[in-house]
Amino acid sequence: MGGEAPRGPGRYGALLRRPHVGSMFGWSILARMPVGMVPLALILLVRDEGGSFGEAGVVVASYALAVAVGSPYAGRRVDRRGPRRVLVLRGLVYPAFLLAVVALALSGAPALALAPLAAAAGVTLPPVAATLRTLLPRLLKGDLLSTAYSLDAVLQEVFFVGGPLVVALLALLTPKAALVGAAAAAAAGTLGFVRIGPVASAVPVERGHDRRFGAIGFAGMRTIVLLAVSWGLAFGVIEVATPAFAEQHGNRALAGVALASFSAGSLVGGLIAGMRGVPDERRRLLVSAAFLAAFLALPVAATSIPTYCVLIFFAGMPIAPGVAAAYGLVGKVVVSGSHAEAFAWIGTAVSTGIATGAAAGGWLVDGAGVRVALATGSAAAAVGFTSCLLRRRTLRPLGVA
Repeated sequence: MGGEAPRGPGRYGALLRRPHVGSMFGWSILARMPVGMVPLALILLVRDEGGSFGEAGVVVASYALAVAVGSPYAGRRVDRRGPRRVLVLRGLVYPAFLLAVVALALSGAPALALAPLAAAAGVTLPPVAATLRTLLPRLLKGDLLSTAYSLDAVLQEVFFVGGPLVVALLALLTPKAALVGAAAAAAAGTLGFVRIGPVASAVPVERGHDRRFGAIGFAGMRTIVLLAVSWGLAFGVIEVATPAFAEQHGNRALAGVALASFSAGSLVGGLIAGMRGVPDERRRLLVSAAFLAAFLALPVAATSIPTYCVLIFFAGMPIAPGVAAAYGLVGKVVVSGSHAEAFAWIGTAVSTGIATGAAAGGWLVDGAGVRVALATGSAAAAVGFTSCLLRRRTLRPLGVA
């Protein structure tokens, strides 16, 4: 339980050798694969059944909105009831709803009829990520905890890159197989995760507050959420502006390579950050936010797809370190008994920002051009950094003046 850890890549080995940590990460990876699988799987399913891209977009939006709305509630249930009861139930119900979507599609129902079931699945997504982040401080202390949060932030990039690849492989059989595969991964991963000792035996922490608004009632949590929304806005703009840039430079298909470069930058940045100790998580969050705002301006200067890929790679490097710092601050700015909900709020904030940024990005690309859209993404991140800087006192540990 000590905080001493080796430097460099050996920190990850030391982390995963700690009792239960390796198995918790392993099962959580399987449980969270649907994060990167389900949106694309739903699109392929709707198209395979004769639906339009517009109808597919409605189904995916219903699912994504339900995940964003339902995650904080799921986190609060973990805080108040303990993870076992919540995860076992959702580990069965969520896959059941995904399979129900497949069954309804097979029955020949209109594409839009799939949206309510997709939303029901999104609302019941098992809060494995929030549970993992809540339990890690009970198993780790000091620098290894910051390394664990860095690894978790890196894994999110793996889900978004690896999930669609798994869907593509399963879809070679049939598009329906992709959604069935996501359901199987969620069920097996969640139920396997629940069986690990620290998860199975975890009990609710006595609530140390009576705030009506739960975790979001704490000033420090609101600061983190505001920053997360600004980052989501920037990411949403990037997701739209990048394909537009690729199209302008002759090859729309290379947008996938450019977006993969963005994720790869975050992955590399997170791995490097995890090799070092974090004496001050507040400082790391502010530094990461500053670099992200500055580096997101780099792609504006790109003149070709190769240069865009290089610049967007560097733009992505501060993301995972910043996310890891935000995770590390949760335990300091929110009282015990609200941590799972707090972690869920970060994901909801980013998702909400992405949805808004994507819509704004499309309008900006059409009306003002790609470079203006990219500059707007950088500006959104800059606003988030400024807000975080002005509110930095709220990020001090509770009880510290």
